[in-house]
Amino acid sequence: MVNARHCKNDIADVDPQLHFPRVAVISTVCGVISFVFGCGVRIVNLPRDKGKLPIQPDRLENMHQVPLQGLRVLNLTDESANYTSLSESWFVFDASDRDEDDESAAGIGNQLLVDIKNVNSNFLNSEECLKKAMIALLAENDFEPVSYYCRSRNHAGYSCHGHFDEAVMNLYTFPFHGVISLDLLTRDEEDLISFLEKIEGVFAIPEEKIHQLDEDYPPPQMTWTHKLRNFRHEFGVEDYHEGGKSVVEGELTQDILSQPGFEMKKQLAFVETKYQNVHFYEAINTRFRSVASYEKSLSKDGSYESLHPELFRQDKIVFLDGDSQSSLYGEAVYHEGLVHAAMLTHPNPKRVAIIGGGEGATLREVLKHKTVQEVVMIDIDGEFVQLCRKYLPEWSDCSDLVGSTTPSCFDDDRARVYFEDAFQWFIDRFATVDNKKGVEEEDFFDVIIMDACDPTNDFVTKLYVDSTFVKSLYNGLSKSGVFIAQIGRAAAAVVDETAMFKRMFSDVGFRSMHIYDEGRSGFYEPWSHLVALKNTVSRKLWYQNAANIDIELHKRIVSTHSGEPALLYFDASVMLSYQLPHMVHEDVYCRLHLQQCYAVEDMVKNRDLDLTVIDDGDPFNPLYERNVFYNKPNATVFSILAENGVAKFISLVP
Repeated sequence: MVNARHCKNDIADVDPQLHFPRVAVISTVCGVISFVFGCGVRIVNLPRDKGKLPIQPDRLENMHQVPLQGLRVLNLTDESANYTSLSESWFVFDASDRDEDDESAAGIGNQLLVDIKNVNSNFLNSEECLKKAMIALLAENDFEPVSYYCRSRNHAGYSCHGHFDEAVMNLYTFPFHGVISLDLLTRDEEDLISFLEKIEGVFAIPEEKIHQLDEDYPPPQMTWTHKLRNFRHEFGVEDYHEGGKSVVEGELTQDILSQPGFEMKKQLAFVETKYQNVHFYEAINTRFRSVASYEKSLSKDGSYESLHPELFRQDKIVFLDGDSQSSLYGEAVYHEGLVHAAMLTHPNPKRVAIIGGGEGATLREVLKHKTVQEVVMIDIDGEFVQLCRKYLPEWSDCSDLVGSTTPSCFDDDRARVYFEDAFQWFIDRFATVDNKKGVEEEDFFDVIIMDACDPTNDFVTKLYVDSTFVKSLYNGLSKSGVFIAQIGRAAAAVVDETAMFKRMFSDVGFRSMHIYDEGRSGFYEPWSHLVALKNTVSRKLWYQNAANIDIELHKRIVSTHSGEPALLYFDASVMLSYQLPHMVHEDVYCRLHLQQCYAVEDMVKNRDLDLTVIDDGDPFNPLYERNVFYNKPNATVFSILAENGVAKFISLVP
């Protein structure tokens, strides 16, 4: 780290041959041309004395470690070229024989914008310190210096520009305010996130107290934004990355890295597991919280913020292959909505299976039910689970739940965690009727929760199209079993893949299906869930009224040691909002069943509802659900449903 007070004494000599403020414009123009167009030109500035070179070529080669083959001289002091005012000569290296790696970098660009406040003012007003910091930062990452200079702004800071072989860096200092702003642009295909820690170490120099009685200065604080430049996909940039996508593309860039509204961003960890790229970030979204409130929550001044720090802490977000999976301020809404809607639809859930759910929050919500005796969680990526235990301990925290035996839900006596392929796990045990004969009754699951990738994911689509897996889910459920899955963005819940998913569940024997949306899960758009019921008993429980739901929650949900409610979000009113699908699903259904919808519209107008017209035997029929249970909520309605080939009258309203 650079010591601001002794920077002039300790700094290594900066070669004056690379210091040329008077040709700054030419350096910048040439640098940008070579950078943007990838023309492979390297520019080196050297002083001249009456047209003679004071530096030997061998020294030049040692300084810059570049071959001198194809060297040609551009004499900028030629009077005919009107360069007489310049006192330097420029040497341009013809790099027409550049490496193939340079070709692959065309069309790729990464930019990092950084602001740091509370920085040492002496450091910010020292040209030598700034030069040393700039060169040390980029040289450490194998960026070869081509040219750089700093320009004083009337003794009120510096503007510095550095041109390196694959990078351009600009920095501006404001000593009176203790602020430095940096702009780093590279043609390299790798992201610049790894630079952040080095930038902080080099430039975030804290202020030093002059007297011991002085108050402590606040520590330096860094905010930053990362941009993926150029029209990357049009140039086929994804082909340069294993798996077809950069590790910082997708929602990771759109929602976090490129958003200036997220302050105090910090990458907690980036790990490439055997199955996926995992990013953990923390940040403050200034749309909802402020940095000042967060800092005040850390104090002990008796303010509201300091008394309720949990309301102002930084958000945590986990990304898998660049896609957002869960956030600290949205995970309770998401996981409570996923788990408890299904659990309440079963009369007495004792054995539950979780497919995926590596963060541990789905497991946590299931363990809140007193009736649960065993939970089997199957996730293929054991390394991801261990990372979540380390970086997201709040997700799997069972320490406050009465009856839980350990602080971590993963270690609860009722939990059985397997690091296996969940799809194959179910197929091996429940795929065929013959295998089912060898399964004991207590081995079936009352509820199966799929908290894995949504059906629009290419990999998962291949698994969903195989009816063997869907059949194994059906066979693995008890007689009144309930299956629930998150099926992705609400806008995507009506696409062909999801429609096929619903048809397959209908074909294997599920009697009733329901879709509901949750819009407060932290995904910036509503998230859809699909519930599939094995028989009509659970269908009655799906439509319980608010009073019955409250009673069931009171009987089933465990209490807490702290006395706080175990459920932060889910209650009877939330469950009621799930009971009927969004109108968009009914609209899509009607586009496929025009005559039926027109007939129902006429019957509703005439107040003469004929259920035989509405109920076509489709387990997923939003038109039927809305007209029966919404227009006539107090009526006792019967529908003819075929069960084992025999027509029966089933009451659909409790």
